[in-house]
Amino acid sequence: MKLVRYNPLNDFVPSTFGDLLENVLQTPNNGFYPSVDIIKGEKEFTLLLEAPGMEKSDFTIDLEEKTLIISGERKRPEGVNYTQLESNYGAFKRTFKLNDLIDREKISAEYNNGILKLTLPVSEDKKIKNVITVK
Repeated sequence: MKLVRYNPLNDFVPSTFGDLLENVLQTPNNGFYPSVDIIKGEKEFTLLLEAPGMEKSDFTIDLEEKTLIISGERKRPEGVNYTQLESNYGAFKRTFKLNDLIDREKISAEYNNGILKLTLPVSEDKKIKNVITVK
C-alpha cells in the first residue's frame, strides 16, 4: 500500500492540475520551500528539514498547543555578481499538526550540514499503535 499526501484541491480539479495549483498556492513567490522528511521510530518521530546555507540563528521554532511552526529566511549573499542563479532564497514557514502521542516538553532540535533535525519523542505512557484488531 502506498501513502499519498491528501490534496483537497483534487476534489475540485483533476490531480495533475490540482498538484500544480497546490504548489503555486503553497510556495511563496520567492520559491524557497524547504523539503521535509518525517521518520517514524519506535520511541520518537524525526523531522528532517533541508535548509542548506543557513545558520542556527536563522530558524524560529514555535509550538502553539498542537501546532509546530518552523520558520526562517534563507538570505542571498550580498555583493555577489551571479551569472546564473538557480538556488531559491527568501522567508519560509512550515506548519505541522502534532497528535497526542508527542511529548511536547521533550522536543529537541539541532542543525548540522544543512539539515534541521527535530526529534519529537512519544510520551512514555502512550504507544504508537501499529495494528488494529477487529473485535
